[in-house]
Amino acid sequence: MSTNSPTIFVEELANELDKIPEQYWSNLLQIIRLFRESVTPVSESHSQDPTIIEAIEDLGLVHAMLEVKNEKPLSLQEALAEMERA
Repeated sequence: MSTNSPTIFVEELANELDKIPEQYWSNLLQIIRLFRESVTPVSESHSQDPTIIEAIEDLGLVHAMLEVKNEKPLSLQEALAEMERA
């Protein structure tokens, strides 16, 4: 495949697409999307995805909860005294 210019590449891609039966186009589209996602840096492809952001925040909350799970709760007086020291 000689792809010296974007125009030639698009033409060659269109020629290849013409050789694939239409019944397989949806599968091809999925393959292309998966390929794009695999070569796109995570910061670009997921930085604005609310689902990914929520999952990361949830993971942070789980880690924070695990860090304090064995701590003994402070009494009100102990908590106030600790706040004054900080």
